[in-house]
Amino acid sequence: MNVQDFWNNRELLFASSAAASVVIIGLMTFMAYRLIAGSRSSAFRLLLLALTLLAVYHGLALAGALNLLRGPIVPELSNVLYIAGFISLNFAFFELYYRRRTRTRAWFFGLLAVGVTIAVCNLLSRTGSPADPTGPGDPADLLMALEDGFVLLLSALFALMFGPHVRQRARYAVSLSFAFFGQLAAFLSRDFGVVNAAFDMIAAILPVFYYIVLFMILFERVVELMQSAYRSSITDGLTDLYNRRFFTARLEKALENAGQGAVGAIFCDIDDFKKLNDTRGHQAADAVLKHAAAILREETEGIGLAGRYGGEELVAFVHAPSPGAAAVAERIRARIAKETIVTVSVGYALSQPGVKAEQLVKNADEAMYRSKRGGKNRVTPHEIA
Repeated sequence: MNVQDFWNNRELLFASSAAASVVIIGLMTFMAYRLIAGSRSSAFRLLLLALTLLAVYHGLALAGALNLLRGPIVPELSNVLYIAGFISLNFAFFELYYRRRTRTRAWFFGLLAVGVTIAVCNLLSRTGSPADPTGPGDPADLLMALEDGFVLLLSALFALMFGPHVRQRARYAVSLSFAFFGQLAAFLSRDFGVVNAAFDMIAAILPVFYYIVLFMILFERVVELMQSAYRSSITDGLTDLYNRRFFTARLEKALENAGQGAVGAIFCDIDDFKKLNDTRGHQAADAVLKHAAAILREETEGIGLAGRYGGEELVAFVHAPSPGAAAVAERIRARIAKETIVTVSVGYALSQPGVKAEQLVKNADEAMYRSKRGGKNRVTPHEIA
């Protein structure tokens, strides 16, 4: 292969790399935009900004590789975008997991100022310069080397700063490795004149893999956020039990699938909870409520479901042929009396043909009130008329 063929293939290689990067960044940009539409988090706004800068950078690189844009200033101009985008992108991924603190903000603006200053100085040094370098001591070449070295330093710095904290540590470390070695290959080729097809291959391909891994991290984080949002929509924030609406829907489904077996609904109300709030304070009362909720969840795990019906009212249901509702209700009452500073009045009701979920819970509620009137801290069954 002659020199001309080599450089033609090199341009095609970098054009393909830039095109692939633009596609992947475009997908991440779409995801970031949709996330912003559903959330006002600053991390998503910073992510969208970073991806926009990088998309423009790779768009310019693609245009340059295809000889659609000419001139010595274009690469240096695009480098300003790349440095700003690279810094913003890594801080955005960190903020997908953690709120930005004052120290983080200082690091962000400090690194951004240093990187953009170096890139702008390099750009200005190229303005009006001849196309051919004047020699190894040319200030423009020194600034270019400084700029490339700074990007290499950023990859290592982000690995130390964010690597231990980002939840997907292995993937993030791999992504930064791709960014580092891709930039290193470009650094050796551009600043030291190393003409090597392997280095060109590395410099062209590794950035694409960098964005692929980042896309995987972002996708995984989006799934986590969606699962968290769904979990929040069906659970109570304080006790982490299922909320009334979800509990009722699941009970209705359990009744439909019960066949000939009975489903037992259990209704619990913490005794003298208002007095506890007034004398011990809301924090102590909330702690007791969470402890009681944990007991319900443990006692019904694998055999039913527990929920918070409202205030200090906790509910559960158990399937047949699990341990009877009476036995589960008694265990709940006994454990709350033993493990907390309160007692609980409990009522339970067994399903009958044609009885809907709301009626079954109402029956258990009525039985609970009989426990209240009978002296509290006891379990009472619902009596069928």
